[in-house]
Amino acid sequence: MNMSKARTVRGYRTLVGILAALLLTLPASASGWKNKKAMPSARYWAAVETINGIIYVAGGNGGSGDTSTLQAFNPETNTWTTLANMPSGRYDGDGAGVINGQLYVAGGWTTASGLPQDTLYMYDPPSNTWTALATMPQLSGCGASGVINSKLYVTTPCNGFDGYYNYLDVFDPLTGAWTSLPQSSNAHANPAFGVINGKFYVAGGVNDSSVIANALEVYDPLANTWTTLAPMPTAVQNPASVALNGRLYVFGGNNGTSNVVTVQTYNPFTNTWQTLSTAALPKAIANSSGVVVYGIPFVEGGYESATTGTDEYLIVTPSIP
Repeated sequence: MNMSKARTVRGYRTLVGILAALLLTLPASASGWKNKKAMPSARYWAAVETINGIIYVAGGNGGSGDTSTLQAFNPETNTWTTLANMPSGRYDGDGAGVINGQLYVAGGWTTASGLPQDTLYMYDPPSNTWTALATMPQLSGCGASGVINSKLYVTTPCNGFDGYYNYLDVFDPLTGAWTSLPQSSNAHANPAFGVINGKFYVAGGVNDSSVIANALEVYDPLANTWTTLAPMPTAVQNPASVALNGRLYVFGGNNGTSNVVTVQTYNPFTNTWQTLSTAALPKAIANSSGVVVYGIPFVEGGYESATTGTDEYLIVTPSIP
């Protein structure tokens, strides 16, 4: 066996061992959910992403306002580590993105000003340092982020003033500059979102009529256009969401009356939605963040009737197509 094949086999065996440890750590509920160790600092509206199998949770609202806390979760060891604080506290921003092993966090609200900001921060795990990069074209919050071809695409529904908006901008780390792109047909404040096959999907959230809507739109960077697709079965704002196995998964959220346990999934190949009743969340929760590690969706933090720091993940069983 040559060295490259040997490394591949060892990597495969390591991954299998990690997955087995994850699956066997705690008993799953009937819907396939397990609890992992709670975040040391309970938060909601945080920016969450994964780098090399480690989940990073940046900022968020700790119950009394913005936080600058950065904490990392290792699913293999079920442990949390507190890292360097963000340059400034942020919550309810535009999600997060990873480019070349570095974490990008755009926008976000601050408690002191009562407004979202136009900042772009980049975190480098090896040096445990943050860097402020080029400011965004406008104050930005309540949005979505997606990385396509090493560029960060960011929507801006909230600028802190009246109404909701549908801005889309892209940041290129090679040039260090932002470029404004065509706007979506609808505003999507606090939506579900994810990148699938090089396209940026944004679903639900509050529209420009201040209504929680079920609209789904996709941005194609090659055509530089937005397209409206099949609407969600249940309109929600503030869900957790992930792109996994070529589909968009939407976990929970708020329907305007209450938080829900609903799990919805979209198949872009058939342009259809499905509600996964057998995979319902173990509790109704909103303002959470979703991320995928080793093919397993995690739902981080969130808001019930009070801030929660529960770190939960969904085991992908046959009941989840």
